[in-house]
Amino acid sequence: MFKKFLLAASVSCVFACNSGNGVNYEELFKHSLEVKDYHSAIFAAQCILQKDSTQKSYLDSLPELYASVNNFGATEYYTDIVLKSRPQDEKLLQLKALCLQEAGKGPELLDFYNKLYAATGKISYLYQVATIQLTAGDIKSAEGTVKTVEEKMGSSKDSVDFMVSETEKQKVPIRAAVYNVKAYIAAQKNDLMGAKTNFELALKEFPDFITAQQNYMRLMQGARRQ
Repeated sequence: MFKKFLLAASVSCVFACNSGNGVNYEELFKHSLEVKDYHSAIFAAQCILQKDSTQKSYLDSLPELYASVNNFGATEYYTDIVLKSRPQDEKLLQLKALCLQEAGKGPELLDFYNKLYAATGKISYLYQVATIQLTAGDIKSAEGTVKTVEEKMGSSKDSVDFMVSETEKQKVPIRAAVYNVKAYIAAQKNDLMGAKTNFELALKEFPDFITAQQNYMRLMQGARRQ
């Protein structure tokens, strides 16, 4: 079905591009990026590539553009193509991980983040491994991974993204994020005091941490009902 969709989209694009004689697609692409009209930027890039497939910069732009409009099927398709020539590009690798996450491919995503950590040494990727393990209900493995993150983070300036709405992210220092995970693990083990302490540490580390604020509030409201 997906291949049929891609084929249909390509045919549609060819027809639209051919019927748009006189249009300067390079200018359309540039202007669309300036005004953040990513759908039009994708259309312009595809038209340029239909006329000249050697315009590599436009091909390279497609993974991020498709991700910007939440078309993760196309994002993965073009990410895989561009990765063939830039296999170590961290931004592309992050997009690939996002596609795996959106597709619900937990085991593949776990393996991917382990490889990213091995390749870069960035503990933010090791933190992501812990969150995937938690999502899968593997508390014991998550605890071990979080312990490793704590041992390695030192004075790390790494941060991780937390979704605070469908479209908005908040960058959170890794230390605060780790305390939030430890609090969650403690809550799963019915250690309410441990959860409370770690949520408070997360907020002490980063007072504007929206997710920790919400988690802490839920914990305290639940404790009051008991």
